[in-house]
Amino acid sequence: MGFEKDEYEKLIDSSILFSLDKEKEHTAYRREVLKMVENLYCYLMAVNKSKYEPYGVEIVDTAKRCIENYNADTGRFLNYFASAWKKTYGHIVGKELVRETFKGIHFTEDEERNFRKYMRLAQNMGVDTSSSEFDERVAEAMGISISDLDDLRNMINCNPTSGSKVNEEGEEYSIIEQLDDGKYADSGVMQFETAKEFVELLELTFNQLQERQKPMLAMLITTKIAFLAIENEKLLSFLRQKTFFDEEIFNETIENGVQIQAKDIAERFGVREASASRSWKRFKEDLKNTLP
Repeated sequence: MGFEKDEYEKLIDSSILFSLDKEKEHTAYRREVLKMVENLYCYLMAVNKSKYEPYGVEIVDTAKRCIENYNADTGRFLNYFASAWKKTYGHIVGKELVRETFKGIHFTEDEERNFRKYMRLAQNMGVDTSSSEFDERVAEAMGISISDLDDLRNMINCNPTSGSKVNEEGEEYSIIEQLDDGKYADSGVMQFETAKEFVELLELTFNQLQERQKPMLAMLITTKIAFLAIENEKLLSFLRQKTFFDEEIFNETIENGVQIQAKDIAERFGVREASASRSWKRFKEDLKNTLP
């Protein structure tokens, strides 16, 4: 049985590694380095084995780099390593996202790096992404020309919206699955442009339904997306223009502080909860199929 996370924390914190002189106590130093690398690897496995196990080489490289560059004045070593690994993992996932997004197309390391920087800036800057101001600010921040920025935009535009996004920690998440619990914390979907794209896909899928299906699905969609909209007046205004938006259900959801359950919505239409659940499940499947 492996150690728990807190046990590895104790081993890392109590290590004598950084009290050794790596020149005068070379053998002992190398031995402690190996122990530290192993403990850092095992610590991450204890944190989330399924998530980090595929990246053993990257974990070891990051651990060695942190040991080499660590200065005790910067604070606790484990915090220093955790911060470095968070950045490394974000870069790994970002690269995988680029390759997954543009299958069969080869990009240089610089192109991939600039693409990821552009996407982060596009999400985080509070200006209209179609404006010249946005272009100028992003080009300046990235150190590239407007022409190069146009090339990046073309890369993005050649790829349709996906149901998967990456948050600030480099973790991929599914917007569609987040609909079920109505929680969007730490997600890129909190940004207006990303949310707007998704809302447009919701409407496209909704409009393909039979007329008899729409009233109940409109209530289900509205209650599930209500808490995303309440955080953003611009998005709420945009939502109110959509064919699926139900003002009464939206207000009721916000007043109650929780989503309206499928069984309660089903009762309003004189059907069983199972029927509403099946309708919602089919809608999500249709939504996934609508995504290119």
